[in-house]
Amino acid sequence: MNPSRWLPALVLLALTTAAQAQSWPTRPIKVIVPTGPGAATDVMARMMSDSISRTIGQQFVVENLPGASGIIAHQAAARAPADGYTFLFTNTSGLATNLVAFKTLTYDPTRDFAPVAMVVDFGPQMLSVNVDVPVTTVAGLIAHAKANPGKLSYAVDVTAGAAPFAARLLNKRAGLGMVEVPYKSAAQMAQDVASGTVPVLISSMAAANAMVQAGKLRRLALTASKRFPAIPDLPVIAETVPGVTMDGWFVVVAPAGTPPDAIKRVNAAIGEFLKGDDINKRLAGFGLGTSGAGTPESTGDFIRREQDKWRELAAELNIEKQ
Repeated sequence: MNPSRWLPALVLLALTTAAQAQSWPTRPIKVIVPTGPGAATDVMARMMSDSISRTIGQQFVVENLPGASGIIAHQAAARAPADGYTFLFTNTSGLATNLVAFKTLTYDPTRDFAPVAMVVDFGPQMLSVNVDVPVTTVAGLIAHAKANPGKLSYAVDVTAGAAPFAARLLNKRAGLGMVEVPYKSAAQMAQDVASGTVPVLISSMAAANAMVQAGKLRRLALTASKRFPAIPDLPVIAETVPGVTMDGWFVVVAPAGTPPDAIKRVNAAIGEFLKGDDINKRLAGFGLGTSGAGTPESTGDFIRREQDKWRELAAELNIEKQ
């Protein structure tokens, strides 16, 4: 067979593919979010979507698919066509903690998604106590817990992904012997600690801030790898208990096989969005921070490192998959 007979068809295919890539996007793009409207994740996703809509010139529309620890949203994104018209705004829970928390998932966090961009890489949990607890530091809490064995308990939102792991890691490595009190409502959890029903709280900064500002909770430290620039006097737990470090994060991914051109353009648009003063102020208000969008490749490397870290953490804490 003469290869030259196929040359015109191959050239036409190449030109068609190139034209399609250059014309993207020709219609609105969906951004799936694994929480309901009004949650911090949703607020950030909508701010990002508004910004990149203006940059790329096509509407990015948020679709909220809450429930089941983010499984519903991740399954929908994994099964969506890989055509550049579906993206997923996701977090530690969806791509890392679910991997070690569930025996079976309806999506594969390691294979079903193509990394697009980092959004937040500084999202620590915060250790705080009811103001009547006679401690002001992590060292003080450790001493108090050991002087009152089995008498202290801590509240944690078991739907929050990283929070239960952070609490259990501190409890184990510091030898606190505290009893876990699980909640499925961050608001009720914070209220109970503020009223003294439970003395200790480990949560996101956003979940505790209102009660801190009301003078009902005293914050002791963060699980971050470094101090938060907005609250430089607040220490990190690792300064007292080495190795207790846990930063939550948010990323954007797409269905595996999404055209690289679409991924690169969205990555660049997110990078511009994250340079804005407004978004950095908003993130700081949530107790979050960003180092920028990075590249799709660096985002993928970050996700893989985090997945490995969470596997090791689950093994240390003897976490049984549900």
